[in-house]
Amino acid sequence: GGSIRAHTPDVVRATLRIMGYTDEEIERSVGHMLEAFKLGTPPHGGIALGLDRHIMVLAGEKSLKEVIAFPMTSTGRTAVMDAPGDVDPDLLKELHISVKK
Repeated sequence: GGSIRAHTPDVVRATLRIMGYTDEEIERSVGHMLEAFKLGTPPHGGIALGLDRHIMVLAGEKSLKEVIAFPMTSTGRTAVMDAPGDVDPDLLKELHISVKK
């Protein structure tokens, strides 16, 4: 089924706290997203067929990662696309984006 996804920083942060994440873990993993949500994120939702899960069952696999074309690791990296990667400094300058470390 479909539903409206959490789209406010407070709701996302509260949900992650309920799941047992500390504020430090939340900032490290999704702090960038929470900061972006402060600028105003429209409510958004959708539905999914779950086709990948059906294929997983039909193929007799135990992990969804076995049937997804470009699976991510638990740290958000992919071996195929070398993501996340560095951004060309000229592109950042052109788009007026500054990166803070």
